[in-house]
Amino acid sequence: MIAVGVVALQTACCLGLGASLLRLLKIDADITGAEHWAIAFAVGFGVLGWLVFPLGISGGLMPLPLVTLLVVGAMGVFFLRRPVTFFEIPRLTVAGWILLALLGVVGLFGLLEGIAPPTDADTLAYHFAVPQQFIAAGRIDFIFQALNGAVPFGVQMTYVPVMALGGDLAATLWTMISGWAAAALLFVLSRRHIGINWSLATALVYLTTPAIIYSGGSGHVEPRIALFVMVTAWATVRAIETGRVNYAVLAGFGAGFFVAAKYTGLLFAAVSGLVLIFQRRWFRHGAVFGLAVLAAGFQWYVWNAIHTGDPVFPMLFQWLGRDDLVMWTKAHDLIFKQNYFSGENPLPKTLPLLFLFPFRATLDFTGLPDAGRVGLGPYGLLVLPFAALGAWRCRDRIRQSPLLVFASLALLFYVAWFFGGGSQRLRHLVPILPLFLICVMVAAERATANATLRGPLVAAVMVTLLIQTAGLGLFSLNYFKFLAVDKNRQTFLTRNINGYIAVPWINANLAKTDLVLITQRQLRYYLSVPNFFGTSFLQAAVEMNPNKTNAQKFYRQIRSIGITHLLLTHDENAETGAYPQPMNSLHQAGCLTPLKRFQGQKLQSRSLPGLLSNPITLDVLKLEDEGCFK
Repeated sequence: MIAVGVVALQTACCLGLGASLLRLLKIDADITGAEHWAIAFAVGFGVLGWLVFPLGISGGLMPLPLVTLLVVGAMGVFFLRRPVTFFEIPRLTVAGWILLALLGVVGLFGLLEGIAPPTDADTLAYHFAVPQQFIAAGRIDFIFQALNGAVPFGVQMTYVPVMALGGDLAATLWTMISGWAAAALLFVLSRRHIGINWSLATALVYLTTPAIIYSGGSGHVEPRIALFVMVTAWATVRAIETGRVNYAVLAGFGAGFFVAAKYTGLLFAAVSGLVLIFQRRWFRHGAVFGLAVLAAGFQWYVWNAIHTGDPVFPMLFQWLGRDDLVMWTKAHDLIFKQNYFSGENPLPKTLPLLFLFPFRATLDFTGLPDAGRVGLGPYGLLVLPFAALGAWRCRDRIRQSPLLVFASLALLFYVAWFFGGGSQRLRHLVPILPLFLICVMVAAERATANATLRGPLVAAVMVTLLIQTAGLGLFSLNYFKFLAVDKNRQTFLTRNINGYIAVPWINANLAKTDLVLITQRQLRYYLSVPNFFGTSFLQAAVEMNPNKTNAQKFYRQIRSIGITHLLLTHDENAETGAYPQPMNSLHQAGCLTPLKRFQGQKLQSRSLPGLLSNPITLDVLKLEDEGCFK
């Protein structure tokens, strides 16, 4: 199958690029074979995303250049040390075999998601839709849109080759593999400190954490950024232990790849540099670290600055932004920030809540964005007493422990994110989750030197795994139905994507010269007809605020950008009219002609569709000539 071959080639490319960089830095000689493979993939993943950018802005996002990139990168696998053989794997106890079997079950669930078409809303709105847009154009075009347009796309650039060469099956298989790569690296790093059973348990806790279940197999970037965080932490430890500059360079590349993937990477790079300079070789290590961060992370910020004036668009737009942008004005920028940041930060940023936030997010997630679906699970609370006891018992050795660096990076990033981050969404903490899990598991394991505590600790870990695996099983039922119940791909997509019921008709009956205004972002990826996502605050060209826009002004705006059709929800019982404003005013003026109506279901949960869904009506309407206003 082409998709499988493309994914295999890209996996080899990441391994090869990473192995080549490790060889160039002369790091590959003093690490284990397992570490070499796991770290090489993580590093190569970042390098691949970096390399696609110059290829994209030069108009090279076409099959031949992309295949050439993957093949050349894959040649670096000859630098890899031989893989771990069966004889090097420690003999497993009964508990180990149970954990390995459970890992197989979790892997099967992951494969079910990997072979199903993508349905996650954020993935369809921009994680996959933006690479698809770039592939269709054959180049990277600037997208004048906050949050999901003009942001760092370092991770999404790795989706470009597999999507261009193997379609969305290759893309979903790639997200499965890259998501599991973080668990593999977590396991390998854990083996330096704890036995194989505890390391397996740590990887399993990670893979079954609700936030990873939700985002690990989708296009979300946070689980993949975890690769960069672990590389940075490991390389920082080695730089301090050995005094060698090459490890500080690798740490800088890891942090820089985080910077190139998400704005919160700027916080991580700052705290990583802070940790690195608190040692006697601070100046030399700090200097090369900073240069490496800049080299790995600068691309998308320069791209933003060229087009908007603001390298971290739209955060500094009021001071640095250009005044000639139709799609984003300074007046609109103020409206955006007033509306967006208040909703994304429901809790006050106070010192008491800094300490209480993890407990609040676990035990009472009401009011937090996405916390009900993207929580961090019960593991931290169940194992925290054991970890605290273990840390106390080993307090004399903590200062010399390499895990002090892991804990410092996780804690400092958490503090910086809590006070300086733009959103309190829990999934923004996923990149540092592996560091937290290693530290807590190692500390808890040390506490069980007293045999009487081992039983309760094992019980706490097993309870966590049972609860979280059950949740994963419930989540995966939807993908099992794709193979066993759904008649075809269209049935699965209609069942899982709100509004998809209208997509096949639009693709079949509208032309490439049409432009459809949609208000449901999750439809962007599957629409083959040009479309415009109408939203009240992500762009300024079309004013969608129902309280401020009159019908004639709105008509002129959508006409000016070429809108020919609209896909709108229809509700005869709504107080403001059958359609949302200001579209309803256009309909009442006779400017919208209904073409097709669709009856479907609006899902609140793909895992529990029968309990959390409501009927929805969608209309496709044609925009008439300006003579409709009389």
